[in-house]
Amino acid sequence: MTAASSGGLTQFLHGGRMQLQFSGSDLVRAVHHSRILRTSEFSTLEAYMADRTPYFYKDPAEIAKAFKEGYFLSAMKEVLCRLPNAKTFQESHFGEILVGVYGEEILGLRRIYSKLAFLTAENANAYKMDVLFYRPDTDPAQFVLAEVKSSMKSASDGLPAGHDKTCFASLFASLNKYGTDDLEFDLAAIKERMSELPDNEREAITNALLPHRERLVQYAGFCVIDRSTHNDGEIARLATRKNQKIFDVDLLCVAELPDVVAATFTALAATVT
Repeated sequence: MTAASSGGLTQFLHGGRMQLQFSGSDLVRAVHHSRILRTSEFSTLEAYMADRTPYFYKDPAEIAKAFKEGYFLSAMKEVLCRLPNAKTFQESHFGEILVGVYGEEILGLRRIYSKLAFLTAENANAYKMDVLFYRPDTDPAQFVLAEVKSSMKSASDGLPAGHDKTCFASLFASLNKYGTDDLEFDLAAIKERMSELPDNEREAITNALLPHRERLVQYAGFCVIDRSTHNDGEIARLATRKNQKIFDVDLLCVAELPDVVAATFTALAATVT
């Protein structure tokens, strides 16, 4: 599932993943900042994301099985019919998919599943945590639960964007609402999503889910915004606002984000029309 380090999302990452520095003594978490370009020497972000997107809605093994049955276009339609056609859902889903790819290719995590695999309708959102990762080469496995918030505001809408009162604030609220029952639901769902994992890593995850033992769980916050709305004053709130859960934040600033989202889903729709 992870693309080669010489390509993939890495080619669009400008300047690497940087930890932001803030003045004052009231900091409660680290905030990392990544600038993601729309074009590279070899490709465009929307073309790459269009290739990755279907695997967040349906298990890769199931997609491969559909193709092996010998009906290529029908199999494609079966996969892509799960994708949203409503703009608002495309935008929110894109943020979660981008974070799933970022977690794997930039942070070195392994994705078990995203909540998009649980959708019951094409224009819908599922509950619980957005993306569930684990750290490879740990036994028992350490799980990383990622909550994602996105904003499609751009500089043309007028600055400041007010992310600290909307997108960023929503991140804290969602993590506060995520309770013990939600965690147990997500961990229980892992058992149904392990078929594509290597044997040794599947064993580590199985060990981590055994009853009557400590669960190694880390929370992570991600915010996806348009690069033109980067505002140091608003971003500082990500580092200083207290929360019931302990987590760090990755801020992904994507060039021309609304246009990238639209182009990604347009490319996918064009494959079956």
